[in-house]
Amino acid sequence: MEIFCHKCGTKNFDRDTCSNCNTLLMLGNNTKKLKTIRKEKIQIDCPWCSTVNRVTDETNCVNCGGPLPAIPHNNEGMDKGLPPGSVPREIPKVYIKKLKYKNVHFIIGFVFTVPFFWTIIFPIVGFFLMRYGLKTANKKLFALENGIKAEGVLVDIFKDTSQSINGRNPWLLEYEFRTESGKLITAKKTGAWNKNNRYRRPNDYLWVVYIPDNPEINAIWPPVD
Repeated sequence: MEIFCHKCGTKNFDRDTCSNCNTLLMLGNNTKKLKTIRKEKIQIDCPWCSTVNRVTDETNCVNCGGPLPAIPHNNEGMDKGLPPGSVPREIPKVYIKKLKYKNVHFIIGFVFTVPFFWTIIFPIVGFFLMRYGLKTANKKLFALENGIKAEGVLVDIFKDTSQSINGRNPWLLEYEFRTESGKLITAKKTGAWNKNNRYRRPNDYLWVVYIPDNPEINAIWPPVD
């Protein structure tokens, strides 16, 4: 019998416990045993709506319902979690708004355009910045909604000191994955402010969704923003 681990997403065959993380699998009578196991709650910031969740094995945000990343309780890196669902995937509306209208390029473009609408240069620059921000956001949304899944690996993760807001620096993630044809794709994710990234370690496995015709259009699932 095939079953995915509800904690780390590993596919198991004819087992009571996960072959990767040794978690008791949710099979028949095992669900009763799971209720008796005392587990430490971990704080997870929802990558879709930023709601703080206190979880043990919960897989979805209590606010927006979006899939949460799987965080192991030993803090030795992050599991890749459950695989992305079938396409087209439903993305929380609050995340769509955040991705489109709260990205750096759109915000700067808006500042250039609205307060200086009476000038010529600033609104033009602002228009192109906002258009670039929306175009980038729509590409990522397209991958999240319609991309096929692939198992990736986190090559490196570190604080990006070139950016800072209120004394905080975002994370920069470098990751790799292979397409169905076997092509190796290396990608970077900048501006990752989500606090969950403090759990991540190089060589962690993660899910990536990508567009087959253009694998450069890809995104980590769930997001790491």
